[in-house]
Amino acid sequence: MNNTFINPENFLFDSEIKEDVSLKYFLSNTLEKNEQDIHYVVDENCSLDLTIVDFMPSDIKIHIVVDLNRGSKVSLNLASLNSLEFSKHFTFDVNHNYPNSYSRVHMSGINAGSGYLKFLGNSTIVNGAHGSDTRQEGKITNLHPDAKSEASPALLIKENDVNASHGAALGAYNPDQLFYLMSRGLTMNEAKKLVTFGTLLPIIEKLEDVELINLAKSFLEELKL
Repeated sequence: MNNTFINPENFLFDSEIKEDVSLKYFLSNTLEKNEQDIHYVVDENCSLDLTIVDFMPSDIKIHIVVDLNRGSKVSLNLASLNSLEFSKHFTFDVNHNYPNSYSRVHMSGINAGSGYLKFLGNSTIVNGAHGSDTRQEGKITNLHPDAKSEASPALLIKENDVNASHGAALGAYNPDQLFYLMSRGLTMNEAKKLVTFGTLLPIIEKLEDVELINLAKSFLEELKL
């Protein structure tokens, strides 16, 4: 089942995933509530693929919890742009409660204003959930000198026979990347734009809708680099 939601008032809450499900959210307007708690339970041998593209001009605090059963999978993908003075806080927690479960969390953001952008999350593998595989990633690029950002993925592992890893990156443009691109003939502004687009585009393209992807790109084009 594949569903795309464009500026819904709310997310789907407390859902039991009983088949392979793909949920895609494109957010450019404010939600009905700026604080939302969402819980998914993925049944045995089922998968959930959740993608959120956030360009909302508002504060937001979203906490997503996913409980995995035996052989179940989840992929959580977030692309978030904070361009003004808003506070955006995302927490993605995944619980591996049974063996051979699989999770990937990938959060990418651009903080182009003086607000807050936070990516938090825990991947928990309980004792007995052998053969499970998890990775948490968080990356935020700061484009404003007063931007306040945090990327802090965490692992809580209570079983030995597992694969578990995490990574975080936070900061302004990598000067080596800019130098390399400029050495290939790009201007400074063109190089910055290419790096900026590259931060979010891999997740934006998961929307698989040409009009939505182009709309998302238009938001990025308006950024002052």
